[in-house]
Amino acid sequence: MKKNLWIIVGIVLMIFGVVISYFGKFELADVLGLAGVMFGAGIVASQIWDKRDKSKPSWLAVVSIVLIAVGAFLLGFFQFEETTMNTIITTIFGLVAIIGGLVINFVKLPDKEAANNKES
Repeated sequence: MKKNLWIIVGIVLMIFGVVISYFGKFELADVLGLAGVMFGAGIVASQIWDKRDKSKPSWLAVVSIVLIAVGAFLLGFFQFEETTMNTIITTIFGLVAIIGGLVINFVKLPDKEAANNKES
């Protein structure tokens, strides 16, 4: 839990930004929401890169960060849509991209050396 604290903080900031943007009735709600989403995504991306497993291929961390960035982009910029259906669709795609990025980050790959030792 403690080693993933900043990832959790970043996700909470992203959720906070979406909630403020959707439900805020003041003038700067959209800008504050966008800033919260992007700042949270930046925290998550930096923590994923810093805490990546050096034994796993680095392309997994890159794919994870790209999916989180796409999700943050969808949540941040497309929340300005006027129709409810477009807002719902982009929110769902954004959340799916973020969840997919986190799942890819925390997936455990089989160890190649252990597999080679079993075959011998």
